[in-house]
Amino acid sequence: MALADTSMTLEGLARRRTVMGRAAVVLGLLAYAALLGGAWWAVVHLLPDQITLQAFGKSKTVGDVHNRIVTGIGLIAAILPAALWIEWLVVGWERSSARALILGPTRSMRTDLMVLVLGQGHVLDLVGKAMMLGASMISGMAIREWIKAQTGFAVDLTSLPFAAQLVIYFYIYTFFDYWTHRLDHSRFFWPLHRFHHSAEDFCVVTSARQHPAAFSAFFVINLPLAILGATPAVMIFVSVVVTTVGFIIHSQLQSDWGWFGRWVLQSPLHHRLHHKLDMTHPTGHFAMAPIWDRLFGTWYGGAKRDLVIGVSQPYRHGFWIVPDMLRDYWHFWSGFVVRRTD
Repeated sequence: MALADTSMTLEGLARRRTVMGRAAVVLGLLAYAALLGGAWWAVVHLLPDQITLQAFGKSKTVGDVHNRIVTGIGLIAAILPAALWIEWLVVGWERSSARALILGPTRSMRTDLMVLVLGQGHVLDLVGKAMMLGASMISGMAIREWIKAQTGFAVDLTSLPFAAQLVIYFYIYTFFDYWTHRLDHSRFFWPLHRFHHSAEDFCVVTSARQHPAAFSAFFVINLPLAILGATPAVMIFVSVVVTTVGFIIHSQLQSDWGWFGRWVLQSPLHHRLHHKLDMTHPTGHFAMAPIWDRLFGTWYGGAKRDLVIGVSQPYRHGFWIVPDMLRDYWHFWSGFVVRRTD
């Protein structure tokens, strides 16, 4: 009887610690959100949207300051910690990406961290522009204005409520993203996309694991959105949603989200199935919005927990990512001449 009472007491203490731990995570998330909200308010109301800098007798005017701060720093500062906290809240500290990244990242996770750091430092942006010969400098808005001048017609959804514009443009984004993703899995573009699929462990920041020379998304997604009249504000918020979903579906969450994951938004388990190592069955689940996979015949379902992910091509992993990136870049260009089977 005493042993049973002791066991019940220990179980009660464990449950209490779990509840208190999750309450601390929620409070921390709310406090962080409050700080971000205050910082956002300060940027908008206290900092001018146009700043003139003077040095050595010359002046330089920088415009659109608010959007530059939000897109350059604010998105990752707001979304990444929130995604880590949400995952921690759902799966617990022991299985969370935060614990793994802080206390013992795997070699694959170290690659994810390195790519994230270099990406936020804009090092990979510069490398990518050099590798793709400045192709990313083409302006979708300029093309939109040219089409309007030639035809007198331009799509304009600005009369709709902002929330409706956000939903419409998000699904437009996911439509083009679906075809971009399928293009990335084609023979010619796979060497650049393979770097993302080389991850052997999922954690929240695996979403950032992208080859700097990957450029298909710009042409197949960003240009159409601008041509179709998405305002900068809408594109920023679409980026927020897309970035958030990207972090969540690469997390340790083990759920298929039921009907919501089958029809509305891709779930973590379905995205894990997309990253599977076993290629006896074709790759599917290319879209953030499952409706496109269902319409175009690449929805397979069958999401499983603890599915082995990765690629057959060997990767070094760890912080030294340059050799693998250079090899994949060479495989991309040489692939137009030499056919590979991976």
